[in-house]
Amino acid sequence: MMTRVEIINDFLAINVKPGTTIQDVVEAAGSALPFGCRNGECGTCVVEIVQGMEFLSEINAKEIKVIKEVCAGLNTQNLRLSCQMKIERPNGVVRIKY
Repeated sequence: MMTRVEIINDFLAINVKPGTTIQDVVEAAGSALPFGCRNGECGTCVVEIVQGMEFLSEINAKEIKVIKEVCAGLNTQNLRLSCQMKIERPNGVVRIKY
């Protein structure tokens, strides 16, 4: 059972198994989405989840802190750090915009 991850900016889509990190998806698909520290501290990999938040892991404290700092003044409701997210549930579609 797979979940389809679509990276809107790059016109890319890849089917992945639950447990896969979005960072792995992005790198496997050949996306241009940038990564900095890769451990949730720099905010380089902030993305907007356009669809499918319910198929992703819960937002963690590190993400909340960094997104508030990096995206101050913006609506942060659908923003996540792609280095921290994982696909948690199968049979869905997750659409990401960076």
